[in-house]
Amino acid sequence: MRRHIRRVRDIGLRRLTIAFLALAAVIGLSVTGYITSRNDTDQESYFGDPDAPDRVNVTAWITRVDSATQSLSVTIVDVSPNGKLADPEGNFAQDATLTTAAIGNWKADIKAGDAAPDIEQKVGVDGAVTDYPFDRYTGRFEVHVFNADGNNVPVALTVVNTDPFFRLNTSAGSTQNGGVVVNLGLHRSMPTLIFAVFVMVLMLGLAIGAVVAAYYVLHWRHGLIFPACSMMAAILFALIPLRNAVPGSPPIGSIIDFGSFFIAEAVISISLISGIVIGFRHQRTKERAASEPEPEPDPIDSADEPVEQPS
Repeated sequence: MRRHIRRVRDIGLRRLTIAFLALAAVIGLSVTGYITSRNDTDQESYFGDPDAPDRVNVTAWITRVDSATQSLSVTIVDVSPNGKLADPEGNFAQDATLTTAAIGNWKADIKAGDAAPDIEQKVGVDGAVTDYPFDRYTGRFEVHVFNADGNNVPVALTVVNTDPFFRLNTSAGSTQNGGVVVNLGLHRSMPTLIFAVFVMVLMLGLAIGAVVAAYYVLHWRHGLIFPACSMMAAILFALIPLRNAVPGSPPIGSIIDFGSFFIAEAVISISLISGIVIGFRHQRTKERAASEPEPEPDPIDSADEPVEQPS
């Protein structure tokens, strides 16, 4: 008896250890994915001529990617001169002009002796937002700094991506007019892609659940089962906020809709309507059969039955 108890205890301890190790492995993989995604989104890239003694350092922060308007929100900060371009206080020794290939406020004048202000800009990108969650965008970011004589001065550009929903790929572009050109490539970050695909699979899984419920109601002619109909109705209306919960607010008609949302809504709607209409007919048939009186025995048939004689 003691051996049996000790054996059961050892088996339980072994199972608990395996479960703990499996949980630790899952948590470790999840944290590894977080670290990878953080490194992918919090990126810094360096371009231009950082070795030139007389240069202007420029930092461009990409703070938000707006896929609806096909633009990037860029903040230009830390515009600082070096070498002969700077005065003893670290400001510009001469008048300068900073220009970018942006939308709207693409030009900023910097007076001698003044520090450069932070500049908010919009940069256009090209892409198809309806490809969500597999949409990709390309763009071009260009920076020039001109001195008082109108000549380009060397620029060391740092591009920083801080939008957690997009990953940024950069490469140096070519220009014949001086300055710095950066080619931009943007696509959804790994957490965003995983969550969007999970929602798509979940919606299709809920549609399968509604089909199973409708099959149970109709195949065995159970009639009008309100719990099953309520479940299908709840799933039908829950898919709308679930679809709208994906990051990025994709427009109606995206891949997520044609790949899962529209299909799930149609399947669940058909299952719900079929469960109510056909189930109602089965329910009425069952109620009529239950309400009909049992037929009385025929007296002629009763007379033909043999009568037992007493012994």
